[in-house]
Amino acid sequence: MIYEFFEIPFLVDIHLIVAETGEEDTMICCPNRPQPKRSNLVLGITLSALVLQSVFCTRASAGDDWPMWRYDARRSAVSPNSVPEKLDLVWKRVFSPRKQAWDDPLNLDLMTYDRSFEPIVKDGRMFLGFSDKDKLLALDAHTGQTLWTFHAEGPIRMAPVAADGSVFVCSDDGYLYCLASESGDLRWKFTAAPNAQKALGNQRVISAWPARGGPVVKDGTVYFANSIWPFMGTFICALDVETGQVKWVNDSTGSIYIKQPHSAPAFAGVAPQGMFVATEDDLIVPGGRSVPAVFDRHSGEMRYFHLNEGGKGTGGSFVAVSDDQFFVHTRERGTRAFDLQSGDKTAFMPNEPAIAGQVLFAGETTEAGVEIVRAYQAKTDHNRAREPLWQLEVNAASDLIVAGNHLVAAGGRTISVVALDGDAQTGNFTVGKLLSRLETESPVSRLLVASEQLYAVTQAGEILAFGDRSSQATPNRAGGELATTVSARPASYIPSRVRASAQQRTYELLALGDSQGYAYWYGPCDPELAAAWAKVSPFEQLAIIDSSSTRVATLRTRLDGLNGKGRVTAHVSTPRDFLAPEYTGQVVFVSDQLSSEISAKDLQAIYKSVRPYGGKLVLLGDELSSDRRTWLEQLKLEQAELEQHTAGIVITRVGALPGSADWTHQYGDVANSIKSDDSRVKLPLGILWFGGSSNMDVLPRHGHGPPQQVVGGRLFIEGMSSLSARDVYTGRVLWTRDFGDLGNFDVYYDSTYENTPLNPQYNQVHIPGANGRGTNYVVTEERVYLVLGNRCLILDPDTGSDLGEIRLPAEPSGETAEWGYIAVYEDVLLGGLGFAMYRDQHSLQFESDAKLKSSRKGFGSKSLDRAASRALVGFDRFSGEQLWRVDAVHSFWHNGIVAGGGKVYCLDRNPKLIEDALKRRGRALPDTYRIAAFDAATGKTKWEVNEGITGSWLGYSKEHGLLLQAGAQASDRLYDEVGQGMRVYDASDGSVRWAKDDLRYSGPCVIHNELIITNANSYSESAGAF
Repeated sequence: MIYEFFEIPFLVDIHLIVAETGEEDTMICCPNRPQPKRSNLVLGITLSALVLQSVFCTRASAGDDWPMWRYDARRSAVSPNSVPEKLDLVWKRVFSPRKQAWDDPLNLDLMTYDRSFEPIVKDGRMFLGFSDKDKLLALDAHTGQTLWTFHAEGPIRMAPVAADGSVFVCSDDGYLYCLASESGDLRWKFTAAPNAQKALGNQRVISAWPARGGPVVKDGTVYFANSIWPFMGTFICALDVETGQVKWVNDSTGSIYIKQPHSAPAFAGVAPQGMFVATEDDLIVPGGRSVPAVFDRHSGEMRYFHLNEGGKGTGGSFVAVSDDQFFVHTRERGTRAFDLQSGDKTAFMPNEPAIAGQVLFAGETTEAGVEIVRAYQAKTDHNRAREPLWQLEVNAASDLIVAGNHLVAAGGRTISVVALDGDAQTGNFTVGKLLSRLETESPVSRLLVASEQLYAVTQAGEILAFGDRSSQATPNRAGGELATTVSARPASYIPSRVRASAQQRTYELLALGDSQGYAYWYGPCDPELAAAWAKVSPFEQLAIIDSSSTRVATLRTRLDGLNGKGRVTAHVSTPRDFLAPEYTGQVVFVSDQLSSEISAKDLQAIYKSVRPYGGKLVLLGDELSSDRRTWLEQLKLEQAELEQHTAGIVITRVGALPGSADWTHQYGDVANSIKSDDSRVKLPLGILWFGGSSNMDVLPRHGHGPPQQVVGGRLFIEGMSSLSARDVYTGRVLWTRDFGDLGNFDVYYDSTYENTPLNPQYNQVHIPGANGRGTNYVVTEERVYLVLGNRCLILDPDTGSDLGEIRLPAEPSGETAEWGYIAVYEDVLLGGLGFAMYRDQHSLQFESDAKLKSSRKGFGSKSLDRAASRALVGFDRFSGEQLWRVDAVHSFWHNGIVAGGGKVYCLDRNPKLIEDALKRRGRALPDTYRIAAFDAATGKTKWEVNEGITGSWLGYSKEHGLLLQAGAQASDRLYDEVGQGMRVYDASDGSVRWAKDDLRYSGPCVIHNELIITNANSYSESAGAF
């Protein structure tokens, strides 16, 4: 920790050292020192750093408090506290900027609870939580000194709350902690989570039921919630603040049959994420991305949850309440008012309000771009337009609070103080007058007034304290004599450097496995080795699990003083009880001490966390006996291979999980079965990972691009100009490759696309996309095949780098056709030679295109042009050699090309729109429509049928050797898809097994064992299974 002092005449011996700083980077204390005029005050001055022992005592005086987020249980941001008359910079603490849990712009906007520090102040102490260091820090509110530190088992993302000598804080570890505010000692802790199962959440090992329902205290009761995923069960709790005894738990709101957005009924429910709000009778639970739910605060019964009625653009973690309305986030700092009694939304949409009784204040921006504060009447007829009572040109774009008779506003790097006229008791303020402004080096994100000081939190991670510096007592040590010597090393000094030998040891251990992703260490870990891990670890997180709370406390102290790149955490648990998320450990270490004594059950529990496809379990110990190896072999760990190493025994989890399967092509496989062969996944299911994998490099949803493909433990997904791979077991992005132009414009997205992630309107209208054209890439275990123009690029699935390319043959005319259909069957790569391009081929124009609504333009005649190919070519997928070519009589419908049983089956026909256009020109319906079967190795015709060719879909059952001709009519598919008739053929000779030409249904159809399962389109019932 570095302390910076100004004008300290009582220090006579200062020792300077150079040290790397950790999370608590800088503390600046400002005793008596002349300041520039307030209008020119610049804060956060950078001076030479002195590493000193603190000479300030802890003040016991309480002063006025700010005991919870936005001051009170209503989150009003209004307090009776007085703004200091003088606003000198008294002290400053500098930490690192915060990183929000979520990834993409929309979630970053909706869930702002961890965007910056959210401190509270009670009884002269400031409390602030750390999401990166998993700790709650208590500071002396008058001096900024650290008083104590409490470590949780996971990130602390929600603001704490203080009451009755205690401070309450919840963590992603699933617990609500009650700590003695004076000492940080644990009084009690509580979780409603069903068990200790962990998940990867936002790139951290956390509880599968994280506590992100931020605590609020009202009338001796503290409220919070476990779980953010309704399907996992959500638990909204009311506990006695003194004892932690349960008053009530509502665990019934995670599975309610309600209307979802789009007015679709489904089982879902409340997903608590944000700071709870409490009134006399109500508990309001923010839903993270949705409108909040309202509960009876006394009984826990849910009063209402109008999820669908919130509409587009309304919902988020911010909620505040007035006497008769609650205000919920819209976009940026906007909110919408809802009637508290009924939950009905109103038209009133102020920015995040400070609610002062009869008047509420909001920082807003005029149409001319001028930042202002407006005062509104707080209570009025919801149906009447609410005009401002008065307004003042003050920048409150970042935060706005009321303290006594003053408004304090933050906008950018400016803090403004406004004097209010009116009745502070009723909150009826009639006018405001700007008193002064302060300038800061970094933009301010949060304000609070307490302990006779104004505190500002900046986006850069600073805590600034302003007040009357002349009233601060002369600094002393623990109330004793003035210090005459200040040591360079505080009493709690922890070295910031690590031993070279420990660092060398980490490199040796990293060489034992694939050093990426997530890692676990079970058993005692030397603090110096842990420090070395924190300096050099390449893992997303290395979690050290030890059953000794004393050893873990030592590790945390050592790690807390470091500023390394490695994310290393320490946890108190036995190996069996930790319940790490399964399959997530790229390398799992077992310490020397534990390796020699670990039980079979503990080792089997640890092994569950080892990742398939090469994850390592390393039992350290160069003296492990041969009997130990024999014992390991007898355990018969799944897919395990043992190898003796100088460092110990290395167990590799080889290959895929038994019973698991891949998902490739457009519909699961080259057979269009739309089902997985995976036999391992069974109900009930739980969350394995979430977050850490942004959606910003994927195609717009309504463009209906190719689905993700999963092969070899990797998930592949296409973006507008990119292809990327993610680890299916952790969500980690393995690689992303941008190609500039994939030729997918007007196919998977079109000119209606807008890159406006915060706009509640659709950023892309619905178009058929891959529902018509099909996928433009296919993944196998060894290769990724990606269409680009007339080429098929061959990529390494491990890295995305080039392995080669295959080009379509030129036509006799010299024309180079585009690559249309793509699939892989065994060792054959199937390529569509040229799109059908019906309009150009037949010189057709369609008046019906002009009659389509703008939102349906993509479903016009142009959507058919790329839905079929003119010919099909077979290549050796490894050498690129052309094996055969077959030409379509009309066009090979992409949804009608499948393979199995050594054959490739093609539906050769024109779509109905083209048929009708040709009929109008006098052409009869052709009798040459066909389903043809070709030998997959040679392309020779094995059989073809010409009768009853009315479908738009083929599917193949490899289990029964049968071929299905059907339709795939449904919403957001081609208008020419068929919704009537089914025929099943013997795939060996084309003979008809059965036909139901009058059967109506929605598709596409799933082939599963003996069944053909039709789809349920929108809200219509399925036609069933056959």
